[in-house]
Amino acid sequence: MTAETKETTKAYKKGKIHDISLDLLHRDVHQPRKHFDQDEHEALKKSIADKGLLYPVLFRVDENDNLILVSGERRLKACRDLGKETISAMRVDSDRYDEIALIDNIQRVELSPIDEAEAVNNLKVKYGHSQEQLGNLVGKAQNTVSDILALMKLSDEIREDARCRKELSRGALLMVARINRATSQKKAYDALIASLGMPRKEIKRPRLTITKKAITSTDNTLKCIKSIDLQALGDDRDVVVSKLQELMQEIQNKLSSIEG
Repeated sequence: MTAETKETTKAYKKGKIHDISLDLLHRDVHQPRKHFDQDEHEALKKSIADKGLLYPVLFRVDENDNLILVSGERRLKACRDLGKETISAMRVDSDRYDEIALIDNIQRVELSPIDEAEAVNNLKVKYGHSQEQLGNLVGKAQNTVSDILALMKLSDEIREDARCRKELSRGALLMVARINRATSQKKAYDALIASLGMPRKEIKRPRLTITKKAITSTDNTLKCIKSIDLQALGDDRDVVVSKLQELMQEIQNKLSSIEG
């Protein structure tokens, strides 16, 4: 970075909105949002094209006087795709920029459950925050923070796959995360993914095969016949006897067809 550029960075006052060249803003490798939904991106582009940028992005100045994006990567990407050269940006304190990034992302567009879990866990590890402190920070109840952090029990493989699946809720992933064994966890996750693409009817108990149906019907018939007390039927006994004889004849016909 040239001396002229370094001198320019000093002019960026904290809390003031500046019009900054897109080329000067660098992505932060610790950005909490890892997955970007294409439909949401297109909608954001259209909104910015129609109404302009309503909220400035946030940036910090690092030890080398580079301008590092703290929050607003979706807005920055949309502006670049629209061919804009500058963007409204505001400088923030660089001491705890990762907290600001997480809060801003949560308040604007919900992070995926996995991105949210990893970002909250990073703050917990880095600053030693309690669950209560984290809850106050991101505006969520302590038990919700506990559920968010529980997703870190998911394997790296599952987290990476789940990151880009919008249809997966925190609750659904939480049930998988509570399974301790890695192999069982993977099976549960695969079953969850499979169920998402299946019509509701197919998720129900599988249909009986022809053989199982025949056995079930025969068992039910046997139970019914055994329960009949012919002596207690009175005047209706002849009708029932006739039906039993009809049934017996049908059974003999079936058995004869097998012998033939």
